[in-house]
Amino acid sequence: MDVIELLPRLHLLRFPVGQAYLWRDGDDLTLVDAGPAGSGERIAASAGALGRVRRVVLTHFHEDHAGGAQEAAALTGAEVVAHAQEAPVVRGEVPGPPPAFEDWERPLHADAVRRGSRGADSTGRRG
Repeated sequence: MDVIELLPRLHLLRFPVGQAYLWRDGDDLTLVDAGPAGSGERIAASAGALGRVRRVVLTHFHEDHAGGAQEAAALTGAEVVAHAQEAPVVRGEVPGPPPAFEDWERPLHADAVRRGSRGADSTGRRG
């Protein structure tokens, strides 16, 4: 995972597939999206150098955006915020709808799946 300072208060966390952002809000950090599952330790370590993550805001439930949310929250003590209709999917209580790919997206998804444990969206959902 790469950490790139975009602005003094905004850092991009770039994963092999997907990205997240750390936003400094006063003394606290807000994590916007949480990357794929298995990203929590890397997020917590990177965030620790910048401050304390108080909240994780998820833009939508796709695996490359929300997969690392529970792990990151457990490691940092952050609150996870998601849309009420997507919260059960984020919590793993119900499956999300199946992906609907356009023709041009199929090769991109195939490449992401080949990346496997390096952060591919194993559910086939696009970010």
